Amino acid sequence: MEHVERQITDGPAAPAGATLRYADMVEIGTWFNVSHRAVANWRSRYADSHPFPEPDVVIGRTPGWSPDRRNEIERWAAGRPGQGAGGGRPRKAD
Repeated sequence: MEHVERQITDGPAAPAGATLRYADMVEIGTWFNVSHRAVANWRSRYADSHPFPEPDVVIGRTPGWSPDRRNEIERWAAGRPGQGAGGGRPRKAD
């Protein structure tokens, strides 16, 4: 998956009589049975090596993703590095 820098721009208003709904980090966390902090950590931890999909909207400082992108986010999660990737703390010398 190639990381493309996205331009931030003001979006259009919702059509009359409709409200646009986006998934925040809390909702995405429920998809994976993790906390919203875990989702926030994924976004920052893998920013260079395996970037989390860019949000579709930002309200204040809260990012949101279209619920239609759930499959994309699930594919991202399936491909993220597993436990032990990145080395971590070196073992103590005996």
